[in-house]
Amino acid sequence: MEVYIITLLFIFVFGFVDLRLKLTDSQRNWLVSFLYVIIVIQIGLRWETGSDWVPYLENFQNTDDYGTVLINALIGYEIGYGFFAFLIKKLFDNYSFFLLIHALIFYWGIFRAAKKYSPYFFVALLFFYATNLGMVGSNRQLLAIVICLYSLRFVFERKLLKFIGVIGVACLFHTTAFLFAVYYFLDRNFKTVTVVTVLIISLILGKTDLPFQVFSKFGGLFGELAASKTTAYSEGAKDVLAEASLSVFGLIKRLFFIAIFTYNYSFLSKKLSYYKVLYNGYVFGMVIYFLFASSLLILVNRGSLYFNIMESLLISCQFLIFSRRLDKVYVYFLLLLISIVFLFQSITAYPELFAPYKGVFYNSEFQRTMF
Repeated sequence: MEVYIITLLFIFVFGFVDLRLKLTDSQRNWLVSFLYVIIVIQIGLRWETGSDWVPYLENFQNTDDYGTVLINALIGYEIGYGFFAFLIKKLFDNYSFFLLIHALIFYWGIFRAAKKYSPYFFVALLFFYATNLGMVGSNRQLLAIVICLYSLRFVFERKLLKFIGVIGVACLFHTTAFLFAVYYFLDRNFKTVTVVTVLIISLILGKTDLPFQVFSKFGGLFGELAASKTTAYSEGAKDVLAEASLSVFGLIKRLFFIAIFTYNYSFLSKKLSYYKVLYNGYVFGMVIYFLFASSLLILVNRGSLYFNIMESLLISCQFLIFSRRLDKVYVYFLLLLISIVFLFQSITAYPELFAPYKGVFYNSEFQRTMF
């Protein structure tokens, strides 16, 4: 875990310097670029580290021609991802090159979004890195997420056709990206009482079988999610425990953050034109969580990612509440401690896939028992 902790501390130190000193844009960009290189190398040059390692490695190795891409598209590897993997295979024929290029693209999108939709870049990156470490290895959906984040510009510009087009491209990498289409309707203010009412109703309905029954009936519309639900239910006691952990820890976390985001909504939505879209997206993700956390974990784990990703950006926005730099620093220290906890929590389902970190040039002799 030392690699992840050190990276987290690097981000924290750079953020601390940014909060305490008045950095120029050039100085800040140098720090941002340094972190980009560090994280891309770390994630891009990992080996046998992260979720879904074996299936994605085998998919890359077996992608030899266009016909293979089309066949794989029928068994769950969307055609956009298939052609992307095929292109890299033909150019380099090396999975590490593929992962490096994947990391370059993914973190370019994340860094771009953090700079565009966050008043404090390093704050957003700190929390994002900690809370999303467990997603490393979800190759297709990570690409879909950054494509969706790019589409946000067309939400604010009210360019529907371009927005739909970009979402369509994202769906070629992971079909769940169609869920992001709801963002086009979220650039508006909702009354607090409406938000609270919807969340309470979702929480109540989530304790019944109704959401699962509805999803089962129309599950075919959700592609891979529907196909995966049977597997998610067949993993026995381990998944039951994981579900309980997700419900308790996730519920406390979400209620705490939504309370803060809602309390500061009036102030921040006036200062930041994009705040209401980020906030409404996060609320929508909570609705998905409340409805399905007790019945369909695959939807919570996959479908809600397009909305939970706003959490890091929203937390960064909260720092505008504090007028004194010193107050920001105190809260930033607290955020570091919370982030360390969340970093461990993010990999709690399969810690053996992430700890210790194994890379092409680091800890390469370590043998994971499952490989």
